[in-house]
Amino acid sequence: MAKDRLITPSYCFILAANFLLYFGFWLLIPVLPFYLSEFFQAGNSTIGIVLSCYTVAALCIRPFSGYLLDTFARKPLYLFAYFIFMMMFGGYLIAGSLTLFIIFRIIHGVSFGMVTVGGNTVVIDIMPSSRRGEGLGYYGLTNNTAMSIGPMTGLFLHDAGADYTLIFCCSLGSCLIGFLCASLVKTTYKPPVKREPISLDRFILLKGIPAGFSLLLLSIPYGMTTNYVAMYAKQIGIQSSTGFFFTFMALGMAVSRLFSGR
Repeated sequence: MAKDRLITPSYCFILAANFLLYFGFWLLIPVLPFYLSEFFQAGNSTIGIVLSCYTVAALCIRPFSGYLLDTFARKPLYLFAYFIFMMMFGGYLIAGSLTLFIIFRIIHGVSFGMVTVGGNTVVIDIMPSSRRGEGLGYYGLTNNTAMSIGPMTGLFLHDAGADYTLIFCCSLGSCLIGFLCASLVKTTYKPPVKREPISLDRFILLKGIPAGFSLLLLSIPYGMTTNYVAMYAKQIGIQSSTGFFFTFMALGMAVSRLFSGR
């Protein structure tokens, strides 16, 4: 029996959109601590607070993202969140104070939380259900690919003496092309889901709390490591590019994704 077709133009476009979104995201991850330290003279604790604003904002919006995507048209919401995410790279360019940078960072986190949930929902809508695990595995692989080359690219530009404006523009340009790819994705009409009165279980699946708490504990050291590994390597005198750290970590994740979806 022939398999349902997975590779379609829309699927390829959303793979490209997801890769370019995460490439812009990962490009800045190891560079931002240096930028905050050099441009705003921020200390390590302040840098940690500023960077965590992004994650906390993304965490706060995600319980509501699924509800909004089920209630309203998914592709317009996905494109709107993608557009805001893209524009925040431009916001960093005009942030003349740490307070304004933090505001942009929070908005960036909110849009990231929305666009990632939106992308996951749209890609499920456009793929055959019989190959959903495989399709999601490849979709996640685009994140790993971006993770393998994005930080290395950012650190290469930084180590080569590139201006931070150029690095921010690279992220902005990546997401601009990704936004154009996302706009070319064709989705089928999904009728709005009928809703009961708003209740707590609409936003929080009580049965999922243990798994969520486990993921939280896993993500804490992961986030600390990815944000500070480049600065840490510089402090202990490692001369080789720390971008290879992200490359090899991403390669390991990519290998697992190739077969875990199936």
